[in-house]
Amino acid sequence: MKRILYSLLVFMVAHSTIHAQQRITARELETLEKNNKAVKLLEETDEDFKDVASTSKWPEESAVILAQKTSFDFDKKGLSAGKRIGRNIWGALLAPITFGTSIYYANANNETSILVQETERRKILLQDKYAVENYSILYFRLSAEGDAFTARIIKKDGTQTPVDLTDAVKVENNASVPSLFTSYTDAKSSSGYRPTFYKVAIPDMEEGDIVEYEYVNFNTRKYNQNPDYKEFEPIYYLCNRPLPVVKQVLEVVTEDDKYYVSYKSLKGAPDFTSTNTNGNKVYRWVDNNRETVSRTRYVNKLIELPSVKFQVVYARNNSKNLVWFKDNEDPKSNITLEQLSEKAKTFWFNPGKLRTTGEYTDGLKAGFDETAKGIYKAMRKKDITNGSEDEFIRKAYYTVRSQTLYSNWSDFGFAKIYSALLAEKGIAHEIIVTTSNTESTIESASFAQELKWLIRCKNKYYANPDEHRNPEELPEEVCGNPSVRFNALDEKTKPVTEPLPATDTLLNTLNAQVKVNVTPSTNSYLLAIDKTVEAQGLIKENLMDEVLAYTPFMESDFRNYDGTGMWEGLNEQMETKAISEFAQQKKEWSEEKPKMMKSIAEDYYNVTVADYSGFKLIQDGRSYKKSTLKYNETLTLDDAVNTVGEDLLVSLPALAGGGNQIKLKKDDVARTYPVYIDYARTLNYRIICPIPAGYTARGVESLTKEVRNEAGSFVTKGRIDENKNVVIEVRKTFSKSQLPAQEWPLMMELLKASYAFSRSKILFSKN
Repeated sequence: MKRILYSLLVFMVAHSTIHAQQRITARELETLEKNNKAVKLLEETDEDFKDVASTSKWPEESAVILAQKTSFDFDKKGLSAGKRIGRNIWGALLAPITFGTSIYYANANNETSILVQETERRKILLQDKYAVENYSILYFRLSAEGDAFTARIIKKDGTQTPVDLTDAVKVENNASVPSLFTSYTDAKSSSGYRPTFYKVAIPDMEEGDIVEYEYVNFNTRKYNQNPDYKEFEPIYYLCNRPLPVVKQVLEVVTEDDKYYVSYKSLKGAPDFTSTNTNGNKVYRWVDNNRETVSRTRYVNKLIELPSVKFQVVYARNNSKNLVWFKDNEDPKSNITLEQLSEKAKTFWFNPGKLRTTGEYTDGLKAGFDETAKGIYKAMRKKDITNGSEDEFIRKAYYTVRSQTLYSNWSDFGFAKIYSALLAEKGIAHEIIVTTSNTESTIESASFAQELKWLIRCKNKYYANPDEHRNPEELPEEVCGNPSVRFNALDEKTKPVTEPLPATDTLLNTLNAQVKVNVTPSTNSYLLAIDKTVEAQGLIKENLMDEVLAYTPFMESDFRNYDGTGMWEGLNEQMETKAISEFAQQKKEWSEEKPKMMKSIAEDYYNVTVADYSGFKLIQDGRSYKKSTLKYNETLTLDDAVNTVGEDLLVSLPALAGGGNQIKLKKDDVARTYPVYIDYARTLNYRIICPIPAGYTARGVESLTKEVRNEAGSFVTKGRIDENKNVVIEVRKTFSKSQLPAQEWPLMMELLKASYAFSRSKILFSKN
């Protein structure tokens, strides 16, 4: 264990230096060139890209995707799935020493993974200046062994110019990477996983040019370990893209005829067809002339729009019996809540009844049992099991959370293990089953992996903790959902169907205090900002990954569950060296963190951040007693002050929620889809700016506004306090997570008021 810990520290320190590099290195360019040659990108022989017209049926659109194709090749051989750049390896570092042993964690959910080669090629026609500006920057990932990318510009006369990647620079804020450049099988960026992306600018583009690029990403897909049966995580694909599409193709290539695709097409999406090509079985999906709906705001896209979801399955048994459904056609049918309740209960208590062979489910059960017993035994050694039930419930939850950082358990795996821990103490509890409200309704659930499993104990809910969740916190994706509930300790109890608790504006709040100073620079004025943010509920959940990235948030996490400290068990020499290397790691993180936060701030305020001078995590929000996330940042904004003679026009209102407020257009008015707002919430901003010496503030009182309706409220107040400070208070409330389409005008009223306010300015008039 000591050797493992030490080697992990060395690995962490060695790989963290990659983050400090801004421009792509010669070595990375060499690797990229080698990878490009290996996979032969932008081949002219691809029939799906031959004879693609350079004109389109959408002359009024800014840009059009003439052709795009995404291919998935499962079970790739010859490459290492484990080589990654940009991972925060906190989980791998801490899990082996949580209780001084790691034996029982290895079998949690018996999950393993397979390597998938995802290839995406896209050809985009740029029809106006906005498109030229918008697509003059291309993005690509270079984060796993084998990742590749190449691009070219095709001029009107047919001449082709390859895009030079020599000047590519690293992307600091992964959230800024457009979806057109991210792969479907890659894991979501989080505080624990941050793949490395680069971006490159393309000069000298013109209207009528075509941008064509292709990339390969190698990713891992998890499955439950069984040599005879594997179900991979589902992939969701929207027919409507950010741009209109003349032709789009999906292909799933399997090198073994025992692999096949189980799928469901929704809202009129096309179906897959299967062929045998070059000895491989190829499942192919084609969609033509698809309109864009990118201008339709607040749409729950996978629920409301045409889409196809599919799952790759490996079954050595020729009968190909699915674990959840009886055959490959069954997922295409809808399922009622009552049918789900019976299936879920059977799957929980007697999963072998859903299949003719027990190899899959027997291995699954053994892994859960072994893991739960090992955790309980270790907790008993720490004397955690002798406290009150409430204390055990929380500490067991935090113990599980410490392991999910390491092994990324599924919701089902979490529920099985947490339920077993509660059962060891004889604590009554229930199992909750639902779906993600952003991916699937209950009726359209098609795969076991789409189900969300939770625990209900003493009228409190416990969801998969992932990296950060506390006991009794529900994730956004299940709030208010219909669900199935049954007794975990009594198989004979009849299941109950009921909605999960919804959230409200009091549970999900953000409070931001923004202190501002107008400071002169060489030829202009800057805004110096000192901002403190407190977030709780689902707002906290959405901020966590960005705020905690590149911070040692796990350093004292063991205190939540009476675990072992980071260096406990090491001899003096190893401890000294480990502490020294960890201090170096934290130093490098402290240098990397401002770069990332600066990039996020520029996207947020939509102006140049001249300097990002400091970030401080005050409270990480990862403990039951201190569940609020708190942080402070200091930065300086450029382009936020305009001069009119000696007077100053300052964009103070734009600091309340950022400068990227939504401006509604004419085609935003008509509405047919329900209005999806994620969750009810309240946002409070208090902006304080001293009036510069020798100036008088004008127009402050005119900032007092109030708009209230059933969708929410937008209330602002501007005043000058007794200390000659301009004080602006803003309160934005969204009352519901979803509104019917006919209530869209109410939401529009709030959005228009917010946009108009964000464009207001304070005039500091020279005395």
